[in-house]
Amino acid sequence: MSDKISVNTVYSLMFRNYPEIVGINDICKMLNIGRTKAYQLVKSGVLKQIPCGRAIKVAKITVIDYILQSAQ
Repeated sequence: MSDKISVNTVYSLMFRNYPEIVGINDICKMLNIGRTKAYQLVKSGVLKQIPCGRAIKVAKITVIDYILQSAQ
């Protein structure tokens, strides 16, 4: 049995209770960070923002990618 989990499995299991597009409040909960840090991650381009008027929206897969890159 392999110790490695496929990337597709990770994407399907992580944060499955969240919608595909998340806002700042969801990002804070997902990453266990404050609002200021969440805004910094979006403004710096670490988490790519989806244009949506004044609201900040991010694809859930972007947050998962950020977590996986940070874990390496």
